[in-house]
Amino acid sequence: MTSADIQVQPSPAFVDWKPAPGLRNRHVQSLLASVKLRRPLARRRARAALEVAEDWILDAGDGRKLHGVYSPQKDPGAPLAVLVHGWEGCADSLYMLSLSGYLYARGWQLFRLHLRDHGPSHHLNPELFHANRLDEVVEALKDLQARVEVPHWDMVGFSLGGNFTLRTALAAPEAGLKLRRAIAVSPVLEPIHTLYALEEGLALYRAYFRKKWLRSVRKKAACHPGSVDVEAFVRRHTLTAMTEHFVAEHTPYDDAETYFADYAVTGDRLARLKVPTTLLMAEDDPVIPAQDLVRVHANPCLKVVRTRYGGHCGFIEDYRLNAWVDRFVAETLKQEGA
Repeated sequence: MTSADIQVQPSPAFVDWKPAPGLRNRHVQSLLASVKLRRPLARRRARAALEVAEDWILDAGDGRKLHGVYSPQKDPGAPLAVLVHGWEGCADSLYMLSLSGYLYARGWQLFRLHLRDHGPSHHLNPELFHANRLDEVVEALKDLQARVEVPHWDMVGFSLGGNFTLRTALAAPEAGLKLRRAIAVSPVLEPIHTLYALEEGLALYRAYFRKKWLRSVRKKAACHPGSVDVEAFVRRHTLTAMTEHFVAEHTPYDDAETYFADYAVTGDRLARLKVPTTLLMAEDDPVIPAQDLVRVHANPCLKVVRTRYGGHCGFIEDYRLNAWVDRFVAETLKQEGA
């Protein structure tokens, strides 16, 4: 494939959404996505979903297991939405709680899926998480749809979870998944470019992800002694160096570039997409370079929606800390359902 064959969607939808004055800085938006200030409010808004939440273990095939949290509705025929967090996030990440509360109040039953080694799942599998473990996510979702008997279901992912959502939508028809609609919010497009953005951007982001990654590695070592050399990660002071060590020691890939390329969704990766999918991206995202969208192959099943503001997984619209993305997701799913 030549560069001339790679193109953004013919008519990307630009949504003229603007947050309140004072909330339009991309770093403010990105930090508000996970700032602790929002937690009491997010949990209060998601209270109904949290009160009925059940911990589930899903069979991911070949002895693997994934954890998730199921919030049923009284109506067993209510539509099901599967939500997936970003890297080093979890089912209780604020953007997940915010969307959960919004959707649950409007009739959706929810399943908040944990990727391997996220949330309380470090003990379930001896090997470390890496971003190309798509097959176990697909197998776990097959188990989920067998246990929650609905005619079809929707999937919404954020950041790396958005990347998994795009790849799951691509794999769904052949895998027998009854996925009706997929929405990827601020998804990782070119992973190596995201690494560059983190290394070259605000030190705050690097420190945040390094701290959370080291915490995860320590949890894994505690659950599976001998599975990981924690000090080898600690000695590496950049995300790039940590990634290079991680790929060499804990993945089947020869180098980081090959590893990243295998879960990129640019080029012709989404050319065979058959599930209706929406990709939401803010032009000012400091973590996912919006210019990577020009390398996403056009597909009639893929709708790209771009906003000027929103940062990374933020889209906070007012000083009550309401997230516009919650309304966007609900309206998109409702339109498709109609």
